[in-house]
Amino acid sequence: MSLAIDALLVIQSALVFLLAGYEYLTLMHFPALPVDAPRISKPSLVSIILPVRDQAKTVGECVASLVGLDYPEKEIVVVDGNSTDGTLDILHSYDGKIRLVEEEPLPQGWVGKNWACHTGYQQARGDLLLFTDGDSIHSRDSLAKTVNYLEITKADLVTLAPAAILRTFWEKLLQPPIFWLIMMFVGGKWVNDDSKPRWALGNGQYMLFRREAYDKVGGHSAVRDRISEDYSLGRLIKAKGLRLRMVTASDSLGVRMYSSLPEIWRGWRKNFYSVSGNHPLFRATYRLALLFAFLVLPFIVLGYGVYLAPAKPLNAYLVTGTFMAFFLWLGIIILDRSIEVSPLYALLLPLAIVFYIGIGIDSTVRGALGMGFSWKGRVYGKLRGQVSV
Repeated sequence: MSLAIDALLVIQSALVFLLAGYEYLTLMHFPALPVDAPRISKPSLVSIILPVRDQAKTVGECVASLVGLDYPEKEIVVVDGNSTDGTLDILHSYDGKIRLVEEEPLPQGWVGKNWACHTGYQQARGDLLLFTDGDSIHSRDSLAKTVNYLEITKADLVTLAPAAILRTFWEKLLQPPIFWLIMMFVGGKWVNDDSKPRWALGNGQYMLFRREAYDKVGGHSAVRDRISEDYSLGRLIKAKGLRLRMVTASDSLGVRMYSSLPEIWRGWRKNFYSVSGNHPLFRATYRLALLFAFLVLPFIVLGYGVYLAPAKPLNAYLVTGTFMAFFLWLGIIILDRSIEVSPLYALLLPLAIVFYIGIGIDSTVRGALGMGFSWKGRVYGKLRGQVSV
């Protein structure tokens, strides 16, 4: 029995080591948006499409940054989804600088954000379409740099990974590991490899399309029922043989996704549901099991090894647990340092993963039972015949 356990520990250590190697290949030296943006002689008209709903806390700073963009040919189309929290009052203060569109009633089968983006697209005049979020903050030169990068690379879609604005304990604990998991899940910088159509991602916080490419994949209409529409659009772009480029842009774009534990829980719960394929039970359970086996169990092994150490200092649990924990901690420490989060939060990685597993279990149960997912006053994934709350 002891030999079998030792063999399993060695196998698990080898798998974690291979995971670390995959992480290095896909995440290290991730391409960044070039700092310099030569002035474009004939800039294309960019239609900036901003869907908002009950975002009074963030929309003012977002719209101010869009209005202040140092790019001569732009229009800002803001689509309001029947906000009730003062968002409209803020938007009306920018009359003459933005075009405000009131969203029509949400059709059956559409996710609210996708309907708003589609509505904005129908109003847009630009050859380039920029979809962004109401919690984003843009530097003055961000659009010029991104358009320039799109033209130089001949990309059909450029999507940016922003600086994460993290202020509370829960944001700093939970957001970096989730970003880390997502980027490994989609292949990291391999999304920029045109020969690897399987690896794709879009970030809905900033997606700059050529209009003809957006039309070719069917736009938001093609992903009308997808909660993670950005992921789906990125996959469609590559599936059609078009060119996708994703780059980091910490100096050009900042986003604060969620500001509290309840927001983080509800936000990622709906995303887990969507990425798991609207919840085939096996797929969701399989992913949760992998998270536990690769990112929690190694720390349990380490803890048990420490417990045995007084009687047996060099036990197999301690050696393999230390080996695995080192590589897992190293990856998240590097990420935390890159986004200016204290590396001390990385030591709590197993706790963060346990929370995410909890979110996944909640999402799986709600999806399997058809209970739905509440977000911004709307409920998605609810079985027909049940009353929406």
